[in-house]
Amino acid sequence: MLIIVGVVLIVLSNVLFGPRVIAKTKPGDEYYFSSLLNNNYRYATTILFFSVGIAVGYFWRLNPWLTGLCLIAIFPLTSITEGTVYKGSHNLIPFEFIIHFVLALPAIIGVYVAKFVVSKTTRLENK
Repeated sequence: MLIIVGVVLIVLSNVLFGPRVIAKTKPGDEYYFSSLLNNNYRYATTILFFSVGIAVGYFWRLNPWLTGLCLIAIFPLTSITEGTVYKGSHNLIPFEFIIHFVLALPAIIGVYVAKFVVSKTTRLENK
């Protein structure tokens, strides 16, 4: 479910803040979808991912690492798909995965912040 939420957040960012197509790729080019995703991940999207991370951590108390990686899963899935369809593209996938992990950090931090808040409020309620 979090993978779908991550896709919805990217689309929501694209709808709310307008599409930002910087790369000169056209539909059907080998890097079209990955460049579209990367160009539309901006500061506002980071705030959206952080906010969803806080909500998930507060209400569902899920694993922070799993939550962050699931929310950002569309990025590595797109890279792997493009690398499979277009032979020779995305030949540095391990380095791309590092960048995707960095993109997942706001959601991971958000879940940790929510878990911290929950632990503090629970401790205060128990006193």
